[in-house]
Amino acid sequence: MFTSFFLKMLNREAASPKHKSERIIESLQIQEGYTIADIGAGGGYFTLEFAKKVGSIGKVYAVDTQSKYLDFIRRQAERGGVDNLIVVLATEDGMQLPEAVLDLIFARNVFHHLSEPGIYFRNLKGFLKPSGKVAIIDHKPKGGFGFVSLFRHHTPEEVILQEMENAGYFLVESFDFLSGQTFNLFGVKRFEGAG
Repeated sequence: MFTSFFLKMLNREAASPKHKSERIIESLQIQEGYTIADIGAGGGYFTLEFAKKVGSIGKVYAVDTQSKYLDFIRRQAERGGVDNLIVVLATEDGMQLPEAVLDLIFARNVFHHLSEPGIYFRNLKGFLKPSGKVAIIDHKPKGGFGFVSLFRHHTPEEVILQEMENAGYFLVESFDFLSGQTFNLFGVKRFEGAG
């Protein structure tokens, strides 16, 4: 009961105009037929929006470490008649996804939870098409006594950029329309020195 309430609240927050979700989705230039993995899918707000965008020939993987969250997303998808969505339970060892099929990996408010983000994203490269991109949105560090600062739910942008470069990615584009968050899009380096 509490999980359902919490996830509905997360989805309401994600959909709120102040979080600019429509602009985020627009910025990703998602095409019909895309295959997307939403890492740390939470309540599934973005997962379900992506599923609409990619259409019946596309596919969206909702990836999370919490099976309760994935059950909630599955129920939301069934209620909405969404049938191009697959839930994937991630473990400490990784996740089961097909090789080299993803056009986009989307990770919103996930980076700060990862103990070794460089290794984590290096391990995800095999799931991406050569042209695939990784979108990372995370909270900016800020002072005060809010949730983000108290629980260290943030990552400095320079840390994200450095970790992703070390993991074999190059920066494609940075977006600056999110006031409390950074939003960066990365591509995969083809070989050492490329990018």
